Amino acid sequence: MAPPLSSASYNTLLRNVASRLLTEAGHSQHHLFHASSPDIREIVHHLLVIRPPPDDGDDLKQEEELYSQMDELLNLELKHRKTIVDAQELPVVLPPASPKSSAARGFEQIALWKGDITTLKATAIVNAANSALLGCFQPSHKCIDNVIHSMAGPRLRAACHDIMSRQAHEEPVGNAQITPGFALPASYVLHTVGPHLRHGSQPTAAERAQLQSCYTKSLNLLLKTVGGQSEERVSVAFPCISTGLFAFPSDVAVPLAVDSVLEWLATHEDETRGWKVIFNTFLKRDYDLYKDYIESKTSGSVVLPPAPVSSSLASALRAVQDADYLLVAGGAGLSAAAGLDFGSEEVMKSLHPNVRRALPSFRVLANMIGFRNWDESLKWGFLFKTASVIRYNWLPYRSAPTDGYLKRIADVFEQREAGSFFAKTSNADGIFEQEGFDSSSVFVMQGDFGQIQCAKPCSQESVWDIKPFMNAGLKSFNAKTYRIEDPAGISKCPKCGGLMSPFLREDDTFLDSGVEDGRNRYEKMASLHDGSGYKQQETCGFGNRGRNCTSHP
Repeated sequence: MAPPLSSASYNTLLRNVASRLLTEAGHSQHHLFHASSPDIREIVHHLLVIRPPPDDGDDLKQEEELYSQMDELLNLELKHRKTIVDAQELPVVLPPASPKSSAARGFEQIALWKGDITTLKATAIVNAANSALLGCFQPSHKCIDNVIHSMAGPRLRAACHDIMSRQAHEEPVGNAQITPGFALPASYVLHTVGPHLRHGSQPTAAERAQLQSCYTKSLNLLLKTVGGQSEERVSVAFPCISTGLFAFPSDVAVPLAVDSVLEWLATHEDETRGWKVIFNTFLKRDYDLYKDYIESKTSGSVVLPPAPVSSSLASALRAVQDADYLLVAGGAGLSAAAGLDFGSEEVMKSLHPNVRRALPSFRVLANMIGFRNWDESLKWGFLFKTASVIRYNWLPYRSAPTDGYLKRIADVFEQREAGSFFAKTSNADGIFEQEGFDSSSVFVMQGDFGQIQCAKPCSQESVWDIKPFMNAGLKSFNAKTYRIEDPAGISKCPKCGGLMSPFLREDDTFLDSGVEDGRNRYEKMASLHDGSGYKQQETCGFGNRGRNCTSHP
């Protein structure tokens, strides 16, 4: 039986990895104080994404210890996931026994699947890489390069670094390299660099040929790696190469992808009789493009199933339907799914288009956490302006009503039995409250942009509602300089007259007394139902990288 991700062994391992990475990066350990496991997992993800590959001067023993810890951590997470899909069980679009025209030949070896490519148990999955071949170094990017490296673990970046060190030049467009899959269910990862277009432009003949080469070079390399045994059950999954950030039009890319694979299979027919090539999509739009093109090639002789519902969503739905009590545990991914991504440059630009004139290092909202190099006028100008939007007026900016979805689910539980819903969150943005949740049913663990505290602090009770301070400060806010121009608008502690700070768990000056009431309410709710024979459903998500989880005792 797979260990639950809330197990003590998992949490201890997770904290050890986070502590190692924070120390290595020169960060304080205070980030781990009272942090929830989902938040610590986000810290680990962030630090691994920006972590460079090892060089000759690094301590290889220390490096191997980190790799081993991450292997163990990812293996625990993999065993806990219920979404692993065996590529061999995916149906081909045209059964081998079906009568087919010459135009439809090859489709008995092709499958179309919409889902998370990192959950495929396959011989190989294909990564749409960049020319540096080291993965994406932007934690907020949702690109497949980032997702695959995150799920494979840091050994994958090290293996790619070895390849690049040997060849001593960037990876050419249309070429392919191969590495082990490491922590992935897939045995191998094929890395290929697709053509990069300007948004809105049409591909040239050369760029079309480069895209086709991504498919054929990947297949050639896999054939060379596994050998040309006709009875070998080989499966390989291709994502939509170049159609995301690289801006290759999907409606042009799909025919090129399908035709190049069909031609390759026909050319290597004797060597690849046991092969299955999977076109994997993430977006329904791309799934429909593949479906329509395949049907046009087979003259309507095949009927593909509709895009499947994610098995993880189906599992979560069943668990919630069976639950008597609902506990929603929301981390950074929940707010990010609603558009409030603290690691997004786009969010920063939409909220603070001119902020870098005053704060040149501020590219994302996360830059303010723990920042110390500012004076009081600038600090409160930026923080008040930020809080006025994200804490009290985020709904007009949201990209999806994720908390609204949860509110409707929570209402069903509350209508059935009052007090059967509770939420705990590490998010300080107050989105639960903005979406209409009863604040008495929410435990905010890490502070609140809606509160302010004495910076010393002078007493355990020195926590206040931020609104009076914010309203006074914004009266003299200068949108060009981001400063509070009237000294009377700069916050001072009502008790001691000293400096104040946002009520966020940034260091050991954070006043836990400000969250004690919420913690007591949460512990009371948990104790009432502990061992009662009722089923309690815990939902964590929606995750940035699909790291959603559901569990129940």
